[in-house]
This record gives sequence, C-alpha cells and structure tokens, in this order.
Amino acid sequence: MQMRILSEADVRAAVDMPAAIEAMREAFSTLSAGEAIVPVRLGLETEFGVSLFMPAYMKPSGHAGAKVVSVNPGNAEAGLPAIHAVVLVLDPVTGCPLALMDGTWLTALRTGAIGGLAADLLARECAEVVALFGAGVQARTQLAAVRCVRDIREVRIVSPSGSSADELAAELEGVEARRVDDSAEAIAGADIVIAATNSSTPVFEGARIEAGTHVTGVGSFTTDMREVDTDLILRARVIVDQRDAIMEEAGDIVGPIRDGAVSESVMAAEIGEILLGQAEGRRDAAEITFFKSVGNAVQDLAVAARVLEVAERDGLGVVVDLSR
Repeated sequence: MQMRILSEADVRAAVDMPAAIEAMREAFSTLSAGEAIVPVRLGLETEFGVSLFMPAYMKPSGHAGAKVVSVNPGNAEAGLPAIHAVVLVLDPVTGCPLALMDGTWLTALRTGAIGGLAADLLARECAEVVALFGAGVQARTQLAAVRCVRDIREVRIVSPSGSSADELAAELEGVEARRVDDSAEAIAGADIVIAATNSSTPVFEGARIEAGTHVTGVGSFTTDMREVDTDLILRARVIVDQRDAIMEEAGDIVGPIRDGAVSESVMAAEIGEILLGQAEGRRDAAEITFFKSVGNAVQDLAVAARVLEVAERDGLGVVVDLSR
C-alpha cells in the first residue's frame, strides 16, 4: 500500500490562492446541495489546547478524507505556531490512504480562500479599502484572498501588540498599508472589514460600521468567543458557511441568539446557497453584510484533492510503501 507524503512546500507549489478560491466554490456548493457527508467535528480538549478531528466525503467528486488540527496558544512561548495540522486523503472505494500532507498551511490557505470567495459574492465591486483586525497567518491569507477578487488600494491593520501590524504593513506591496491603533479610525470609510484574531471580545463597535460595508469574521471558533458584537448582527445581513456548524461553534451568532437579541433566522443564507442560486448575494450598495465562517472539513478536502492531483501529475512529495 503506497501513500504520498507532501510537505508544506509541496502544498504551496501545488495550489495557489486563486485555485483555492475555486476549490471553495466546489466545496460549499456541494455542502449546501446536500451532497457532502460532514460529521460535526470532534474536539479533544486538554489543558494545553484543543485538537479537532474533521472528516468529510464529497459525493460528486468522490473525494474522502480527514484533517486533524491542533490549536495550542501556548506554543508562542516556545517559538512554535499555535496551529498544527495534517490532512489525510483516502480512496473512498477501498479506504486506502492515498496521501498525507501538511495541513498547517493548507488550513491557512483554505480559510483565507473562503473569505475571498465571500468578498467576491458580498463586497461592493468598487471596494478598495480594507480594515484588517489581526496580523498573523490567518489575517495575511484573508487579505491575500480579498486582493484576488477586489482591487484593494489601502489596508489599515489593527493588532494588540502593534509591532506585528507594523511588520505586516512593511511587508505588503502594491497597496498603501499602515498600522492603526484605534478601531473606530480603522473602520471609518472601510469597504471591507476582516476580523481574524483570537479575541474573545468584540474588536470593533458594530454600530460604527458604515452602510455598504462587508465584514468577514473567521477568528472566533467557540460559543464563548465574539469578535463582533450584537450591534453588527442586528444591522447586517448574515451569511454563514454552514448553519449547523455555526450553532455549535460561533459565539458571534450564538451569543446574540442566547441573549434573546435575535433568532436563528438571523442567518439569511449559507454561502453555498448563494453559489447555487438559492439565495441572493449582495442586494444593494447600502447593505451591510457579515460572513461568518468556523471552518468545515469540505474546505480541507477540496483543496487537498487539488494538491494531490497536481502532486501526482508533477511528481511532488515522497511516495512511501506502508506495507513494508
């Protein structure tokens, strides 16, 4: 039994951001069409962090597999990334493992890609100013994806440490990028607001979001975390990656529901329903839209399948014989 092992470098070489965004179209169309089997991810919590086990099967393409991702905030003290992951691709007919690949970059890539797809569907065509909350890997890939779908000219970066915002601003090319310490200043006149932090409390005031703004939230992933406040949920048309997963994991939306401010119907549509033509995207220039994603295994599987396809074609990675 042979299996291909693919490193981060192999994954990067196989799939770029535009290809990942296209993979998200396939993934979420399949999910909202009811053509994917995706059990709610299992979380294994320890005193050091949480490991998430995320299997999926996409019927139309025949892709099957699973990701294991660990989030350990204390890793920073040891100079390690907070997130580590691997993705396993299976043959759905035989169950044989086909590939094991680095999932850390793949996770960042696919999370950025769904934000880019959401911006393509929900942000105004003329959007050119981004307020970016966070300056880590997730923030970087979110911004990279948005720049694939809109002509961004200005980026305002907000980060608690300040230094990471300065570093990111210095790295960015082709845009006017600067650190902004005041959240109200950051979102004033912004066309797109991205929240990609590990904050448990709102990072800006939803009441200050201007008409026509698109907001993406990807950082919070438990029902006790809120990157955005109830004011935003009340003012925005809310689009989600998957309703069931949101109710299990998204404090940004579960919190206001739990507090009685809104009902579950606040979720106007899944992004896959927009792709399938079952729901509208942006309806007018003044509408405030909020896309919330907690992540779904179909994202990992769709990108991983593309990585494997390119890897087999171009001979990437190392093939090992597990039967020996």
